[in-house]
Amino acid sequence: MNALTKIENVAAAAIPVPSAPGRAGQATLVLVGSLVVMATAVVAPALPAIEAHFAGQPGAAYLVRLIVTLPALVIAIAAPLAGYVLDRLERWPVVFWSLVAFVVFGAAGSTADSLEVLLATRAGLGLSVAFLMAGFTSLIGDMFEPQARGAIMSRQVGANSMVALSMILMAGVFAEMDWRGAFLIYLAAAPLVLAFWLFVPNRPRLDTQAAGAMPGSEPASMSVVMAVYALALLCPLLYMILPTQSPFLIAEAYNGTPTTIALAFGASTLGVLPGSLAFGRLRQRLSPWVLFGTGFAIMGLGMLLQGIAPNLGLLVAAMVFSGVGFGLVMPNLSTTLLAAAPAHLRGRLSGGLVSSIFLGQFLSPVASQPVVDAYGYPPTFLLGGLLLCLVAVVAFVSAVAWRSA
Repeated sequence: MNALTKIENVAAAAIPVPSAPGRAGQATLVLVGSLVVMATAVVAPALPAIEAHFAGQPGAAYLVRLIVTLPALVIAIAAPLAGYVLDRLERWPVVFWSLVAFVVFGAAGSTADSLEVLLATRAGLGLSVAFLMAGFTSLIGDMFEPQARGAIMSRQVGANSMVALSMILMAGVFAEMDWRGAFLIYLAAAPLVLAFWLFVPNRPRLDTQAAGAMPGSEPASMSVVMAVYALALLCPLLYMILPTQSPFLIAEAYNGTPTTIALAFGASTLGVLPGSLAFGRLRQRLSPWVLFGTGFAIMGLGMLLQGIAPNLGLLVAAMVFSGVGFGLVMPNLSTTLLAAAPAHLRGRLSGGLVSSIFLGQFLSPVASQPVVDAYGYPPTFLLGGLLLCLVAVVAFVSAVAWRSA
C-alpha cells in the first residue's frame, strides 16, 4: 500500500460524507464542471476572423491570441483567492453566483467593439471560472465518498469532450456568419443555472473541527499535493499548443475555414472521451503515477505525430490520439488531490489546482509563439511532444518511488 492509498483510506474513515445528490444533481454537477472547456478553446474557430477584423490595431496578432488565454491568466491569479473564500463561506451560493457570472461575461464578448473591451469580458469570464471550478472540485469532495469521486471526475472529463465538440462546432458555424456569434454560445449554459438551483442540494458544510487531526497535514500528503500541482501546470502548458497554434496552421497550410477548424477540433475532442471513460477502471488497477505516465506518454506521441503529419487527415488523427492521454490525466489530477486534501482545506487546495492548470494554459502560447516564429509549426509540435514524453518518464520513475514509500 503506497502513501497516497493510506491517506485516502484514513480520510475516508475519519471524515463523514453526506449522501450524494440524486441522478439529476449528479448530471448537473458534471455539466457544470464541463463548462471549463468553454472558458478558452470554444472561441478558437473564430480567432482568424477576429484577427482579420482588428488587423489595423497595433499588436492585434498577439492580443487576439490572448482571447483564448487571458481567462486562463485571470483564473490562475484568482483561484487561490477563490479557494480561500470557499473555505470561509458556504460553497453552494459561491458556485451558484459564479455560474450566473459565467453566462453573463461569456456572452458579453459578442457586444465588444474593440479588442480592449473584448479582453475585459474575457477577464470577467476568467474570474467567474476561478470560483466556479474551485467550488466544483470542493463540492465533489464534500458530497461524494472517495471511491465515488473518480467516477464523477471521469464523467466530468468525458462530458468535457462532448460539450467541447458541440460548442466548438456551433462556434465554427456561427463564426462563418460573424465572429461575434461564437460568444453567444455561452448562453447555452443558462439552463444550468436553473438546474443547479433545483437539483444540487444546498447542504451545510461539514464540521471540519470535529474531524480532529487531518491527514492532509502530513508531509506525505503535501508532497502529493505539490507533485499534482507541478503536473497540473505542465499538462496544459504543453497540451494547449494544440488549440492556440493549430487553428493558424490549418488556416495557413490547408486554407481552412472556421468550419474546417471547428470540425478538426471537434474530432480531436472525441479522443478525450475514451481516455476519461477508461480512467475509472484503470484507477482501480494502477497507481496515480502510472496513470500520469501513461497519459503524458500518449499526449507526447500524439503531438510528435502532429509535427510530422503530411496532410490534414493525419494531423486530425494525431490530435485525437493526444486527446486520449489528456482524458486520462485530467481526472487523475483531481482525484489524486482530493485523496490528499482534508475537508477544511479542500477549497484552498482545489483553488491551487485550478490555478496551476490555468497558469499552464496562459503560459502555453507565451512559450510556444517564439518557437513558431523562429522555426514554424511542425518543429513546435515536435518539441512539445518530446517534452511531454520527458514528463511521462519522470512520472513512471515517480511511480516506482511512491510504491516503495
